[in-house]
Amino acid sequence: MNVQDIIDLDVLQKVQDSFTKATGFAAITVDFRGNPITKYSNFSSFCEKIRQSPKLYDTCLKCDAFGGLEASRREGVFIYRCHTGLIDFAVPILIKGRLIGSMLVGQVKASDEEDKNLEYITAESFDWRENQDILAELEKIPVMSHEKISAVADMMFHVINSMVEKDFSQYIQEELRAKDQQLLDQMKAQAELEKSLLTKQNQFFRLLVNPNFLFNVINTMSCFSIIEKAPKTQEVILTFSDMMKYLITSSDSLVTLEDELSYINLYLKLQKIRFGERMQVTIDIPKDLRTIQIPPMIMVSLLDNAIIHGLEPKEGNGTIIVRGFAQDEDYVFEVIDDGVGMPLEKINRLTSKAVMSDKDNQFKGIGFSHVNYSLKLLYGSEFQLQIAQNRSGGTTVRFRIPRASSGGISYV
Repeated sequence: MNVQDIIDLDVLQKVQDSFTKATGFAAITVDFRGNPITKYSNFSSFCEKIRQSPKLYDTCLKCDAFGGLEASRREGVFIYRCHTGLIDFAVPILIKGRLIGSMLVGQVKASDEEDKNLEYITAESFDWRENQDILAELEKIPVMSHEKISAVADMMFHVINSMVEKDFSQYIQEELRAKDQQLLDQMKAQAELEKSLLTKQNQFFRLLVNPNFLFNVINTMSCFSIIEKAPKTQEVILTFSDMMKYLITSSDSLVTLEDELSYINLYLKLQKIRFGERMQVTIDIPKDLRTIQIPPMIMVSLLDNAIIHGLEPKEGNGTIIVRGFAQDEDYVFEVIDDGVGMPLEKINRLTSKAVMSDKDNQFKGIGFSHVNYSLKLLYGSEFQLQIAQNRSGGTTVRFRIPRASSGGISYV
């Protein structure tokens, strides 16, 4: 949370300017990192000349930063002596006890013994004392009593924090309204999506879109709409909409491999939001294979199964490789994961049955039974899925399609 997001900086500048004219102090307001967010008000010529030296300028910045931090720790005004011996004080700007900025005030001399005994916030500097021009400007610095310095510091603490508290309430209301609007936009987009799903339910039933994946995507959109601002939510929704568009429009029995890979990239974009660095996917398919035609949704369904049933239950990171190559009279595609793997008994059961029941099929939605059914319907029973355990762990799922039926390039 930044102070410049909460308070009107133009109003703050005017208050700061009026305050310094009335009191004779100099002032500037900084954020919680110490970066100025207002212009200097009533800045003394002495301090301007001091800051012309790079070394002394760095020391001045350290004084400002340390003063703000100490004021934050005390949750109140902190009066101190800078490295040149001038009296400064830091007014913390707090929201619920959290420092979001500071007003740094001072550049005056002390007239009381109490202030003369104040400790230096950093080591005292001396090398500037031989410069007569700087010493002349030092003589022009106003002298203030401890009573006035304390009174002015307390006044500014209450003024600045009252301003911030008022603006913070308005900031919270605007944030709530913005989140409400985001939720309404998300609900509207979801309603439009549901309408599209209903009107295209025949195609979706034919393609058997994985309901678990849809559920995870919708949950992801809902979470981001609450905890993040609109750009992230928009990215998720637009990516998901592009996926839905592909599913709705790809009603042909075959699509180009290039189109299928474009859909896979959209799918992986959303899955990366869920899994982050836990999941690494490599697609190793030569460009000269990407004009061939394959059944839609087969590759992505195998990839989805590898993620949901291979990597998701696994502790730590996981890797998936999607491969494609020409072999003899066929094109061969493999999805290889290093996930939790599949028992050999289940592999035998999945590959030995022509049609599996829901009880036998651990993969819902576009599952192995549907993929096998599509492959055998298009190319014959010898082209069903092949499933194998990897020696190093995980599973490899392979399918073939004959070159003669795929269109695209021909190999000699």
